[in-house]
Amino acid sequence: MSHVGNDFFSVQKWELGGLICFFGWVLCVVVCNPTIFVNFKKHGRRHRFVGFAYLLWLLFGVFGTLNFKIHCFLSYDLILGILGILLTFSAAFDFKTHKRVRNVASGTLEENATVTYDEMIEHGFYQIVNLAQIIYLHALEYSVGLMLRVVLVFVVTAPWIFRATFPVNKFSDNYTKNNSGTLVSALYRVKKYQYLLYKHFLLHGLNVSVGLDGQSLADRHYFRLYWLCLNTAYVMEFFLQTLVKKGYLRQNIMLVLNQILMLVSTAAAVRVLYHVRIWIALLSLSLNFVNRKHETDDQTPEFGYRKVLRYDQGDRDHGV
Repeated sequence: MSHVGNDFFSVQKWELGGLICFFGWVLCVVVCNPTIFVNFKKHGRRHRFVGFAYLLWLLFGVFGTLNFKIHCFLSYDLILGILGILLTFSAAFDFKTHKRVRNVASGTLEENATVTYDEMIEHGFYQIVNLAQIIYLHALEYSVGLMLRVVLVFVVTAPWIFRATFPVNKFSDNYTKNNSGTLVSALYRVKKYQYLLYKHFLLHGLNVSVGLDGQSLADRHYFRLYWLCLNTAYVMEFFLQTLVKKGYLRQNIMLVLNQILMLVSTAAAVRVLYHVRIWIALLSLSLNFVNRKHETDDQTPEFGYRKVLRYDQGDRDHGV
C-alpha cells in the first residue's frame, strides 16, 4: 500500500479532546477518593500499586506522547506492555476468591457483575499479545529484508500457539443470554464488532500487511493515539466497573465514559486501517468463521499467514 501523508493522519482535536475528557473524569473520581489506591489494606495491595503506576504511565503517554515529548517510544511501549501484564495477573493473584464467581456472561458493563478469575487470566493473554505486537512494530523501524520480516510475522503470532491454555469467555452471551434489548446489550454487541475489527484487521491483518510492505508505524502520530486508546480500553472498562461497585461512580456515568472511549478508539483505529491490506484481513476473518468452534486452534493464524505469503509472492512474480 502506498504511503499516506502524515498531514492526513494528524490527530483530530475531537479525538484527543474525547480522550482527555475521559481521563479528566477518571482523575476527578480518583482525586476525590484517594483511598482507591492509597490505603493500608493488605488485600489487593500489589494490584493497587501496579494499577496506580499504570494509570500514571497512561497519563504520561496522553500528555507526553501525543505532543512528541517522549523521545523513545520503544521504552515507553515496553514499560506500558509490562505494566499491563503485571496489572492483569496481579489482579488474578490478589483476588483468587473470584474463582468462585459465576456470571451469566462475561463482561464489565452490568452494575452487579463481578469480574471472574477466568476473565482476568484471559485478559492476560491479550496483554501478552499487545506487548508482542508493539515489539514487532518497533522492530520494523530497522531496515530488514523480506525474509526476516516473514520470520518476525511468525514470531509475533507465536503467542496464539498457547491460546488454548488460557480461558475463553464467549462474549456473545452478553447480548444473547443477558440484557436483551437494553443499552448495555447494544454496547456489548458493538464491543463484539470492535473485537473482530481489532483481531482480524488491526492485529493479524496489520501485522502481515506492514511485514510485507516493510512499513514502520510505531512512531507515527496517528498510531500513537490509536495505541494509547487500545491500551486504555483494555484496562479501563475493568477499572470503571470497580469504581461503580465501590460507590465512587454512578452506573449511568460509567456507561457514558465507556461510550466515549469506544467512539474515540474506533475513530483512531480507522486511520491505522489505511495500512492494512483488506484481502489479508478478510482472509483472517473468513478463517475465524470457518473455525468458529475452534477459536483456540493454534494452527489457524499460521495457516492463514502461509496462504498470505504464497499469495503475496505470486503477486510479486506477476509484477502486481
